[in-house]
Amino acid sequence: MTDKKNIVIKVKYPVSGKVAEISSPKRVTEWNVRRILVAAGVLVLILAALFYFTNNDVQDNDLDMVSAVDRQATPPVEVKETENISTQAGEKVSPSVKSIKESNKINTQTAAGKEVIKKQANKEQEHLEVNHNVSRASLTYKIDNKEPVGEVVRTIGINRKKPVWVYYFTELKAMKGKRVYHEWLKNGVMVSRQALVISGDSWRTSSRKLLSGSDKGSWAVRLVDEKGRLLNEKNFKVE
Repeated sequence: MTDKKNIVIKVKYPVSGKVAEISSPKRVTEWNVRRILVAAGVLVLILAALFYFTNNDVQDNDLDMVSAVDRQATPPVEVKETENISTQAGEKVSPSVKSIKESNKINTQTAAGKEVIKKQANKEQEHLEVNHNVSRASLTYKIDNKEPVGEVVRTIGINRKKPVWVYYFTELKAMKGKRVYHEWLKNGVMVSRQALVISGDSWRTSSRKLLSGSDKGSWAVRLVDEKGRLLNEKNFKVE
């Protein structure tokens, strides 16, 4: 006789009136610190920018108001030119009038200086042009075949018993048909003047003076044209 094994299955049913306990899920909150800091920084920058632009607008409005007030309070100053200003003794001259006078004085001096320089330049230019017509000029003791011989060296010694002839030789060019003069001066006083007519494009001419013991002093002989312009001059002493 064989043994029979029985399998027993037990099922537990819920008891009426009791509700099975169901566990509900729990909520866990985590803070992201980095994102919070970034957001706070952006907010601070926005607030600072708003404050800066607002403050600038207020300052600009204040400046505009101040400028408008100044323009209304300060009347425009009318500047008039001052002419023919004269002061009496003891009267004070304002700085503006003084500066105007000094400026006018400086301008006058500058204009005068420029005029003097211009005259000197014209005179020098004229002198150069005149001298261009003089090829040769010399003071000599003799003229041989229309050529000077024995040039005088600054001082002429005179023997009381024997006078000395002195010649002033000049050679001119490009002055045909014109008249020139040889002028002899003693101690700055003219004692002789000889007129000479130029008859050629290249012309040699001369004049002479007899010097004696009574003619001692400082001498000069010069060449001038019809307008009185000095073309050449030689200075010497008689002892």
